Amino acid sequence: MKMDWRGYWVASPTPFDSKGEIDVTSMERLISFYLSQKIHGIVINGSSGEWCSQTGAERKLVAEISVKAVDQKIPIIIGASAYTAIDVIEISKHAHSIGANGVMITPPPYYNLTEQEILNFYQTIESQVSIPIMVYNWPRGVGVDMSESLIIQIAKLSQVAAIKESSGDEDKTYRVLKGLRDSSVDISFFARFIHPKGADVLRTLGGDGNIDGGGLGSTFAVKFYDAWEQKNLVSMDENSIAYSGLVSKLMNSDYSGKFGSPISQIKACMRILDQPGGYVRPPLMEIYDPILLRQLGDILVTAGLVR
Repeated sequence: MKMDWRGYWVASPTPFDSKGEIDVTSMERLISFYLSQKIHGIVINGSSGEWCSQTGAERKLVAEISVKAVDQKIPIIIGASAYTAIDVIEISKHAHSIGANGVMITPPPYYNLTEQEILNFYQTIESQVSIPIMVYNWPRGVGVDMSESLIIQIAKLSQVAAIKESSGDEDKTYRVLKGLRDSSVDISFFARFIHPKGADVLRTLGGDGNIDGGGLGSTFAVKFYDAWEQKNLVSMDENSIAYSGLVSKLMNSDYSGKFGSPISQIKACMRILDQPGGYVRPPLMEIYDPILLRQLGDILVTAGLVR
């Protein structure tokens, strides 16, 4: 299934207030902010959205608020990951009913499923939903790294419209992309492309975009993908260097944070930038250490993000 999904997407945090309740006003403000940044798409209730600490009713509420706020201006994907196919199907059908453009689904966490079990999981879901599916390979959060051959096999399912490849192994990522191209599987492919090596892959092999938790580097990332569309290689390189310089100071190559849990770190940076990211919900913890906050602030200043 081919969808026009490309460019720089943000995996939005879910703003909670200081008491741990969903902050509806901040959620609406955050969507408005992202739209003002001219991002090309958005994911709600993915890993950065803390889906696993929300009730089923809360997940539906956050999805409804977000779809209404986006108002069809950009593609919006709802995270539908869960422990069972039955739950994924319910979330996916709700996302379809409220007008979302697609759902993003990882293999179930915790179980460490076999490849045949993972394939069966996606086949079961695909047979019961009519909304486009983005398949998310996320071994850091799931505990299983899908093989190249399995990803390509799942990509051939009729409802699959995109792959988000976040194994952390960039050589594998590019092999998966080449395998999809060699197999004539025409779907969108999201990975880490906004750095010099990734930019070369975009130019030579192809690819479609990045999905980035929190969007701290959106100033550079949006310009990078706009330049790619315009074939402006100089602007691509400039913004690639600026973006990767920021991200490398905050994140490790395996997607872990250098100053705390990635989501806690994102929200701490967002508060420094006066963005309505809200607070994390337990079991995550806020970053309050003044030394760490000063270091985060210095990184944002160096990147030119603090005015």
